[in-house]
Amino acid sequence: MSAIFRFITVLALALAAASAWAASYNDPVSKIHFTVPPGWKVRPATMNGARMLRVIPPKADQRERAAIEVQIGLRKLARKETLAKLAAQLRSEDGDREAANFVRLNQKTGRLVTEYRDGRFVSNRLWIVRHNLHVMQLVDKSRLLEARCTANASEFRTYRRQMEAICLSVAVGKK
Repeated sequence: MSAIFRFITVLALALAAASAWAASYNDPVSKIHFTVPPGWKVRPATMNGARMLRVIPPKADQRERAAIEVQIGLRKLARKETLAKLAAQLRSEDGDREAANFVRLNQKTGRLVTEYRDGRFVSNRLWIVRHNLHVMQLVDKSRLLEARCTANASEFRTYRRQMEAICLSVAVGKK
């Protein structure tokens, strides 16, 4: 009897752990794929004429109080734009953006991972500091995959793992 009880307990724990695991999302149009935490939704959108994937957190307070924004998309590289130049730009402050506190460029894989903070005014002239995790991946000589996970700086730490799961897992499959 105790062996059956142990088996059922182990099976229930395994099923609970499996349901908590993140899912993988594959976009059929852009061939972008990444990990999506449980409960989060992916919505295609158009921004400045380019197709973008928005990843929406499940709870209203994550969208409102934490102001979580996750955007993933492909863009063309500007003329003479390189990951090394982007890394150098992010290492120094620019306007309302602080110098990046983390910059890791892997030339071999063509991937740049940065973390930085920037500020902006919102309603009633309230100044909000946002924390950004920004991943850039060269797809080929002319295209760049960008994933930007942003939240209010005071809330970023709370949702860091979920946003890292998304932004650090982005990749483009072959068309």
